[in-house]
Amino acid sequence: MVERWDCHQCGVCCRGSIVPLSADDVARLQSQEWEKRPEYQGAPVMVRESWLGHDYRLAQRADGSCVFLTSEGLCRIHKELGFDAKPLVCRMFPFQVVPRDDVAYLTIRRACPSAAADKGRPIAEQLAFARQLARERHLADEAPHPPPIKPGERRAWRVARKLLEAGQRLLTDERYPPVRRLVHSLVFCRLLEKARTRPLTDERLIELFGVLEQNVADEVGDLFSRRERPSGAAAVLFRQTAAEYVRLHPGFVVKPSWRERWRLAVAAWKFVRGRGQLPRLHAIFPEATFEQLERPLGLLDPAIYQPLNRMIETTAVSWSYALANRSGWSIVESLRMLALTYPIGLWLLRWRSAGGSPQPEYMPQIITALDRGQGYGPLAGGKQRRRVQVVARLDELERLVIWYGR
Repeated sequence: MVERWDCHQCGVCCRGSIVPLSADDVARLQSQEWEKRPEYQGAPVMVRESWLGHDYRLAQRADGSCVFLTSEGLCRIHKELGFDAKPLVCRMFPFQVVPRDDVAYLTIRRACPSAAADKGRPIAEQLAFARQLARERHLADEAPHPPPIKPGERRAWRVARKLLEAGQRLLTDERYPPVRRLVHSLVFCRLLEKARTRPLTDERLIELFGVLEQNVADEVGDLFSRRERPSGAAAVLFRQTAAEYVRLHPGFVVKPSWRERWRLAVAAWKFVRGRGQLPRLHAIFPEATFEQLERPLGLLDPAIYQPLNRMIETTAVSWSYALANRSGWSIVESLRMLALTYPIGLWLLRWRSAGGSPQPEYMPQIITALDRGQGYGPLAGGKQRRRVQVVARLDELERLVIWYGR
C-alpha cells in the first residue's frame, strides 16, 4: 500500500500542535539565543509542560500557533538556520516510525493534510531520511514489548503479530465495502474477547484467530438489514468521544479562562443530552442540531470518503493504532477504537456540511483531527479506554458504525 507525502507549507502542523522537546532540542534552542532578538524579548520560545516538571515544549501564541511561525506560514528556525536546527518532532513530522519486534515500519501521520490527501512522493523514496531520524530517536536500541492481545492477557510477540495480521486483513479486504470491513473486525474482537483463551497454548490460540477470521462474515447476521439506532447510553459515549475530536480540528484555540471553562462545561452537558442546538465549539462548524447529525448522508462523491478509507487502511497496515501512543491498551481495544473513528469522521462531516452538501475539501481537515487523537491524552488514556469497554459490553460498536455509515 503506497503512501505519499511532500510538504506543501500549509502550516497546519504549526497551529494547535503540542511539540515536546528532548534534552537535545532544549540545548539546541538555547544555543540559538532567540531571547536576544527584540521580537522574542519577554516572550519565551519554550515552556515547561507542568509547573513542577522538567519537560519542555515549544511555546505558542494566543491563537495556538507556534511562536516560530512567520506571517508567510514558514518556520522561522528553518528559514534562518536550516532544517537541522529545528526540534526533532518538527523534523520528523509527519513521518512515524512504528517499532515492532524485529523491524520498524515507516508510515505517515495523516494529521498532515498533504498526507491525508496522498499528495507527494512515495515514502519509499524517503527511507534514508526516515532511517536517520530513527537512529536519532534511538528506536532500535531496545525491542518494544508486545501489547496485550485482550484486556489482562499478554502473549509473546509471535501471537500478537498473528492477531495484528488478522486485523489488517479484515480491514483491507477489498471484497467488502469499508463499513462492512469495520463490522467484521468488531465482530472478530467480540468473539475473541468472549472466548476462553487463557488455557490455550500459543499454537491453539493462533489457530483460533484463523477460525474466527474465516467465519466472521457469517456472524454479522442481520445487522445491516436492521440498521438500528444506537442505544441512548452508547450514543452519549459516542458524542462525548466525537466532541474531543472537534477540539483537535485545525483552527481550534484553547482559551485559558474561567469563562471558557464554563462554556466547555455547558457544552459537555449538551453533548450528554444530545437534543436541540449543537454548542459552538469551533468556528468552522456551522449552526446545526443534534437531530441533523442523525440523518443519512446518502450517496456521496467517492472522493469524499477516500481520505477516511485510506486512513483506516494505512493505520491497519502499519499497526500504529495498537503499537503507538496507547500505553496499556490491548490490541482488541485499540482495534475497536480504530473502528470507532470511522463513524466519528462521518459524524463530523455531517456537522461540517450542515445546511449544505458535503464537499471533498472538508475531509482532509477531519482526518487531521482524527489522526491527532492518536497521541492526545483524553483519547489515548484510561478514560477513553473505559468508554470503549462500556460500548463494547453493550454490544453497540457495530451498531454505531452501521448507523453513522449510512
